Amino acid sequence: MAKLNAARLRLQLVTLNDLDAIYKMQCNEQVAKYNTIGIPDDIEFTKTLIVNAISDVATYGKTNFWWAIFLKENNQFIGEAGLNLSITKYKSGEIFYSLIPQYWENGYATEAVEAILAYAFVDLSLHRISAGVATENVRSIKLLEKVGMRREGKLRKILPIRGEWWDNYQYAMLEEDFFETG
Repeated sequence: MAKLNAARLRLQLVTLNDLDAIYKMQCNEQVAKYNTIGIPDDIEFTKTLIVNAISDVATYGKTNFWWAIFLKENNQFIGEAGLNLSITKYKSGEIFYSLIPQYWENGYATEAVEAILAYAFVDLSLHRISAGVATENVRSIKLLEKVGMRREGKLRKILPIRGEWWDNYQYAMLEEDFFETG
């Protein structure tokens, strides 16, 4: 269910088997720099997130997708990505992603996001996909623009990161944007 493939990547729904790798990644200060979750206090916090994601399927019929990202060539865990759906009426969702820093600048996040966008627009027939990004997160801004998402606005001091309020750019792609460029 919802296993995605990209040229060099395999995205599979997160399981408890991914707990150690995800926890270690979430504890990396570079990864957590713009993350509103922050660095977890302990592995139980991450475990609770994973258990809740797994139970989402049974309870709600899958409204949130959380994938572990692996390199196809060696099955190495390199990050996570997700798609959180709105209520059915709006046919929309919001994406997120994080990679282990040693895998940055290789185009992997771009591949993962493109695979998620294709899944969202083609398989789920969604109308709109959005993404929020801290205004200082230049790498993520470049990625969102590279995949064709458009900046729609700026939300002032909406992100609680490390005890401070940060500004956020809101990006989105509509289904017609995807099919025009795809």
